[in-house]
Parts: sequence; structure tokens; C-alpha cells
Amino acid sequence: MKKDNRLSWGITLIFFGILFLLDHLHFIPDSAAQYIFEFRNYPIYAGIIFLLTNKNLTIGIVLLVIGLFLRLSDIIQMTRNFSEYVWPLLLIVAGAVLLFGSKKGKR
Repeated sequence: MKKDNRLSWGITLIFFGILFLLDHLHFIPDSAAQYIFEFRNYPIYAGIIFLLTNKNLTIGIVLLVIGLFLRLSDIIQMTRNFSEYVWPLLLIVAGAVLLFGSKKGKR
């Protein structure tokens, strides 16, 4: 097994071990635990860890896609009213670009 894979798998196992230990020690409130420990989120957690720790991004991307596919109904539900947020978000982005944009002309 490549060193990157060992690191990614090791961190993933440690992450899930700590997560489950915190749950058994009741450090995680029940309201948060119902979201954190939902099975459909596990591939997303692992995918993020693999993207951050592995040079080969393929495994991380595949895990993220699987996780997002499992959460597809929730994503569709959240984006149903997305059009209500388009103009405010565009205004925020335009303002941020004006504030923090390139300062080529200024010295």
C-alpha cells in the first residue's frame, strides 16, 4: 500500500474512532449526533479526508460523489428555493470583488 493511502486510511479510521468515542462518552449533543452519525454522511467525511491527505484525488472525488449522490434528495430540497438567493449572493460577490479585487492600478 502506498504511503499516501496508508496516511489517508489511517487518518480516516482515527477520525471515525474519535467520532464514535465522543458519541459514546456523550460529548456530542443528541441534536447534532443525528446529523453527524447519519450513514449518508460517512462517504463525504472520508472523501474530504482523502482529498486533503492523498496526492491521488480519485478516491476522494469518488467518495464525495457517492456521498453527494446519497444526499441528493436533501440537496434538491435545499436548492428548490435557490432562485430567491441568487440576486443577494450576486450583490455580495460583486461588493467583495470591488473591495478585495486586484489592485493593479494602485501603488
